[in-house]
Amino acid sequence: MPASGRNIPSLVAMEHFIAYHSALRMGYELESSDELHFLSRKVGLLKKAIGNTVWVVQGIPDGNKTAFFLYGSYVADRVDLDDPSSNLYVIFGHRTKKFDPPVPLNGLDWFPVLLKSQSNFSLGFNRLNDESVVQALVDIQLKDNLSLLFPELPDVDTPSFGTEGAMRLVYHLRRERNRTLVEAKKAAVQKAKGALCCEVCGFDFSATYGRLGEGFCEVHHLLPLSTATESVTTTLDDLAVLCSNCHRIIHRSTPMLSVAELSTVVADALSGLK
Repeated sequence: MPASGRNIPSLVAMEHFIAYHSALRMGYELESSDELHFLSRKVGLLKKAIGNTVWVVQGIPDGNKTAFFLYGSYVADRVDLDDPSSNLYVIFGHRTKKFDPPVPLNGLDWFPVLLKSQSNFSLGFNRLNDESVVQALVDIQLKDNLSLLFPELPDVDTPSFGTEGAMRLVYHLRRERNRTLVEAKKAAVQKAKGALCCEVCGFDFSATYGRLGEGFCEVHHLLPLSTATESVTTTLDDLAVLCSNCHRIIHRSTPMLSVAELSTVVADALSGLK
């Protein structure tokens, strides 16, 4: 059993189930809730889930594909008959973890295993039997819990002071900032490069800090949000992965240095030490 499993034995020792919500099929997206309500005709399987962990995954149409997100985990409490005419049952549970924002799953290396085991989630509610997938889900929850204890430093892409007009713009940009896009950028870089290394200096948090550093980095806007005069639409190509030091240094100059320019500064400084 990996070290993370020893840290939270009660969660790993439980049985694990998936409750899959298709936004396209159901006609609506999930909303955050403290209680799990999931409908299924698999009454026997639902009853076996009582007292165990249920992971909630949602699929949202994304062009011709589906984007999958992990929304939270629940401990199942009870099963009731919802519709006698169709043998439809509802499982209830209390939430043990909310992922805010939801965790994008498509880019994770173990996700195809989960997708295959669940027949592309066509099974709706089903048991999780693959221990590697269970451990990966538990690790996500552990890392998210650690991020609450050790939050990221304040966002330097958006200024925290200014004139009254700028303050309104700052509030607007913060309100519109898409955390899901940030997580998608990290997932895309992790999949493409196998690590979240700073694009300037190459620093890898996981290599230095072990499990505490896994999945950590800062995501930098190549076009400064502080210069925007209206709502900003950001794509993955507009973002860069930086370590905390480089992220703050890159904002110290006016105009702001590009990633390539700061990379040259770092390379010149390192060559001078040889």
